[in-house]
Amino acid sequence: MEFKLLNFNRFMANFSTKLVGGFIAVIVYNYTQNLTLSLLTVVIQYLFGFFFSLIFKNLLIKKPQLFLFLRIIPIFVYELLLLFVDANPLWCVIGIGLAFSLSYTFKNIPNEVLFSYVNATRKSGTGRMLALSKVVDQGAIIVGLLIGGLILDYLPMQVLIIISLTLYLVGALPLFIFYMKHRKDKSYNQEYSTYAHIALKEQSNSTIYANSVSKRIRVIYCLFYFLQESLQAMYVLLPILIFRITGTFTSAAIASAIFDGFFGIGCYLTGKLESKRDITIMSATAGILVGVLGICLVFMRENTMWLFYLLVGIMAICYAMTYFFMYNRMIMKSKIVGRNITCVINKINMYYLSTSFVVAFGMILPISVCFYVGGAMSIMAGFLSPKIEEKTRRILVDHLEDNDIREDYSIFSRK
Repeated sequence: MEFKLLNFNRFMANFSTKLVGGFIAVIVYNYTQNLTLSLLTVVIQYLFGFFFSLIFKNLLIKKPQLFLFLRIIPIFVYELLLLFVDANPLWCVIGIGLAFSLSYTFKNIPNEVLFSYVNATRKSGTGRMLALSKVVDQGAIIVGLLIGGLILDYLPMQVLIIISLTLYLVGALPLFIFYMKHRKDKSYNQEYSTYAHIALKEQSNSTIYANSVSKRIRVIYCLFYFLQESLQAMYVLLPILIFRITGTFTSAAIASAIFDGFFGIGCYLTGKLESKRDITIMSATAGILVGVLGICLVFMRENTMWLFYLLVGIMAICYAMTYFFMYNRMIMKSKIVGRNITCVINKINMYYLSTSFVVAFGMILPISVCFYVGGAMSIMAGFLSPKIEEKTRRILVDHLEDNDIREDYSIFSRK
């Protein structure tokens, strides 16, 4: 039941917030005609998302349903401030960025933590559930972006804000009610440990050894996700890039919708493919291709929009494969070391840091540099992904066999 409510909440939340939230940087640019201010909004969003996730971490883990409901407050704040950004650009940009980062904090960790809670006791089907969740997410995002882009081109933004807040409340209320009914249950909102991890804790003579294994896994995946999540920066910048070329919200919405649509399809197909064969090399190749295509986007012009959309679609499918493969493997391995929630939160924090790092280049250099940097990081992640997968696998083999491990955190070492 809770899995259905979670997916309903995710669908309605993504749909309602993308109506306005999917165009924040573009709206700021449209009103101010200042690219630096527009990109500052994005940097504040993700940089403070990182700090807020650290501040609220424990509460977000314990009460994720509550924060998904309370998220309507920062959403209301940044949507309201968008109405005044032309009158007082700098202060509104700062306020929008902070409110949006708080909104993201109340969304990302609770969503992933809840998925882990719901999925925790399942011995199989992790990939299928992950694929289904991503399809739900992307379907809602596509609808929200397309409708939001059309309304922004032809109707006042106030209409869009009222629709957005109403729909978000409809999606968040059922999950919140379910939480209020079950919050006192003993096993509710509890992290799960695999039998392998429990057995090792009981048999191992050294807790230092077990902690070393967990730390190594987390460090390696943090380094990897800082590189891979650079694609998110390119995704965030797509609407600005297209709006500067075409001057319409609809064109920006189409590009983002194409990416999200093919990303959802890619996750679903990858989930099916991965259950039948080893796709390590395919995933690595796809990751490299993502970076190459991201760099190519900056050379597109208005008379080649069809090619731009085509590249975005291919890029989304490739990213879906490399993202899904590594995320699914990370979830399975983090269960074994008993740090499922921690690894998921680390991934989100790397997403914040990587995105703000890449976008910050556009504040002092041409926006094309962001795509060069993000593309190079994605290519590096693609090259490293098989090495990381093998490295973490070997560490876990030692972990399960209770062997000694070396204090070597390098992903390039042979052992």
